[in-house]
Amino acid sequence: MKAVPYLRVSTDDRGQRPERQMTVIEPWAAREGVELLPAVVDEGTSAFKTDPFERPAFLKACEAAAAAGAGAVVVEVPDRFARQDSDEYGWAKVELRRRYGLELLAATQTVEFQRTGFGRLMGHMEAEKAHGWVTEHARKVRSGMASKRATGAHMGRPPKPLSASEAALARALQAQGWGFRRIAHELSRRRGAFDVADRRLQAQRRIGATTVRDALREKSDRAESPSGQGTEGRARKGSPLRAGSEVGNNPTFDQTDDKAEGAGGRTNGV
Repeated sequence: MKAVPYLRVSTDDRGQRPERQMTVIEPWAAREGVELLPAVVDEGTSAFKTDPFERPAFLKACEAAAAAGAGAVVVEVPDRFARQDSDEYGWAKVELRRRYGLELLAATQTVEFQRTGFGRLMGHMEAEKAHGWVTEHARKVRSGMASKRATGAHMGRPPKPLSASEAALARALQAQGWGFRRIAHELSRRRGAFDVADRRLQAQRRIGATTVRDALREKSDRAESPSGQGTEGRARKGSPLRAGSEVGNNPTFDQTDDKAEGAGGRTNGV
């Protein structure tokens, strides 16, 4: 039997390596006589907030398996497939068989055992266990955030500055007449913001028009004032707005992007 490995991790910026899962899957496949096809990696996708069929990478794995005449998609452990409750887990397995004629296998048990009634029951129990862990983890996170909020601590993620290559691309696109919002959309696309189904992860990868505007103006300010000293009439250092250049007067800036960016305390106008 052939199978396509599906390697999912929920974050793409915390040192997780999806390829590590192959160190479990490959020995299992050798023992079970399963021929592994090229693996499909799915980084930055939550198995709790999305069902498998909302994930482009999982659909890619299914289509590759079906096209190659494979019989299964294999995961390291069941929660790589889903971390929703057992009802959703069961539905997804049925849907996988109905849509693609594939079964789901985990590298934790033999193929023969997973096809028995008790093996299927174990899969549902693992799904409930994973769902319970995520639910409890979310509760702890909310509790921690509430404690920080009560003490007035800073909330939210740090700003997402542009890399040198992104800043260079932004300047090139601006020279071609692109507005801040359009540039931000292109940079977000290149960061993979639209390659994941989880909206929270999309927001982590997205770049707002405000970030693009500030980066371009910072470069322009340095070019105009090599010594680093501000000119007369310019807003104080660190201010996102400059005198005489209010956002409201800039036709290329969409004020709604300030809300999407969430860059603590920035305003839409003066």
